[in-house]
Amino acid sequence: MKKFVIEILYPEFNNLFGDRGNAEYLKARLEKAGCETEIIETYLFNEPNFVNGQTDILLIGPCTEKSQLTELEELKKYSDIIKERIENGGVTLATGNAFELFGEYIENPKGEKTECLGFFPYYSKQFSKLRFNDNAVGEFDGMKITGFKNLLSHAYGENPYPFLKMLKGIGMNKETKIEGIHKNNFFATYHTGPLLPLNPDFTEYLVKLCDESVVLEELTFEKTAKEKRIKELLG
Repeated sequence: MKKFVIEILYPEFNNLFGDRGNAEYLKARLEKAGCETEIIETYLFNEPNFVNGQTDILLIGPCTEKSQLTELEELKKYSDIIKERIENGGVTLATGNAFELFGEYIENPKGEKTECLGFFPYYSKQFSKLRFNDNAVGEFDGMKITGFKNLLSHAYGENPYPFLKMLKGIGMNKETKIEGIHKNNFFATYHTGPLLPLNPDFTEYLVKLCDESVVLEELTFEKTAKEKRIKELLG
C-alpha cells in the first residue's frame, strides 16, 4: 500500500475557519486504514512540495483578502505546474476564497482588479463591508455535500466545470445554483471549514482517486450525523 503525502499550502494564513482539520481528518482515516501518511506544510515564499516531490492530495484554504493577494503572486510563479497538475489529474481541494485564485480576476470594492491564475472564465467581486454567511447542501456525483460559507465576495461569469448543484443555499452568487469548480481531480468551492469531516463519503471519494485499493473504515456515527444535518437543512 502506497504512502500518502498531504500538502497544505500556506497554513500560517489559510486556516480561518478550521480548514486544517481537513488534513488532520484525512491523515487519521488513512492511518486507521493502515496507510503511512505524511502532512507537509508549505509556508508562504517557500517552494511547494508538489513542484518537485510527491503530493497526493493538495489542500489550500481561505485567508484574509490582504493575504489572498500576496499568495496569488506566489502561486503565479508556479502557474504552469499547477495547470499541469490539474490536467494530469492531481487531487486538489481549494476551499473558501481560495476558489477565487483560479479564476480570471478579483475586483475590490474600489473597482480595482487583480489578475488571477486565469484557469477558468469566472471572476470575483468583493463587497465593501458586510460578510455573507450561508449553511448549504449541494449535490455532486450522487452525493450530498454539506458545508457553510463566510464570504466577502461572490463569483460571476462562465462556469464550464461546476462542482455542486445547490439544493439549499446559493451558488457562486445569489443568481445561480451552480457552485465551485470540478475538473479532472481538481475541486474548488466557496464552502469552508471542516468540509471533509462533515462529508465522510466525499473524503472516501478523494482517497479512491489517489488509490482505489485503499478501503477506509466505515464510520457509522459520522454518516448518521451527516444524514441528520441534511435532514435539518433540507427539512
